[in-house]
Amino acid sequence: MLGSLLNLFYPSLCYGCHEEEVGTEEMLCIKCFQELPYTGFENIPGNATEKLFWGRMNLQFGASIFYFVPGNAIQEIIHQIKYKEEKNLGIFMGRLMGQKLSKIMTQQQIDYCIPMPLHPKKEYKRGYNQASLLCIGIQDVCAVEYHEKVIVRTENTNSQTKKSRIERWNNVETIFSINEKEKIIGKNILLVDDVITTGASTESCGQMLLNNGANSVSIAGLAFTI
Repeated sequence: MLGSLLNLFYPSLCYGCHEEEVGTEEMLCIKCFQELPYTGFENIPGNATEKLFWGRMNLQFGASIFYFVPGNAIQEIIHQIKYKEEKNLGIFMGRLMGQKLSKIMTQQQIDYCIPMPLHPKKEYKRGYNQASLLCIGIQDVCAVEYHEKVIVRTENTNSQTKKSRIERWNNVETIFSINEKEKIIGKNILLVDDVITTGASTESCGQMLLNNGANSVSIAGLAFTI
């Protein structure tokens, strides 16, 4: 009752355009929902996400669900999740990921998801890891559990965007450590991140999982930078 009254006087606005009113469970208006830049990568072997890691690590499969388009609703959605404490929005977007990934996750017999870890100081300041929210949403749809602290980030790194490939690798090759090795051995793991850009940190994290006994590593991003 209280929620209904609050929604009457303070209606929820779409997280994409901040203009259209939406129901408390909907998050996005019809226009923004229809304009989400889906990639279709989950249905394309050798898609751009997979190609990013060719020759860099043994990847089972890779997919990003949306293109990261500046000025598009997806950019605003990610901003809201990461910097505005919109945790329910993160879980909602994770459910959209799960709907797209469900088939291939079943085919590849994914045992569980692992969110890309944040450095503890950054996670403490933010109050949460946005990749963990995505994992919760995936878990809701696919019934595949996620483990948050299997691998931890031990160092913060500087921005990767202006570094060469070798510089990016040198910047991230020692920033992760295994916390629960027994949960890795022989498992097919889906590593989940919010935005795939250079792939350097994701590669380092995935390679560490493989080096410590994972049977396979796959990568899923909410968005892929173009």
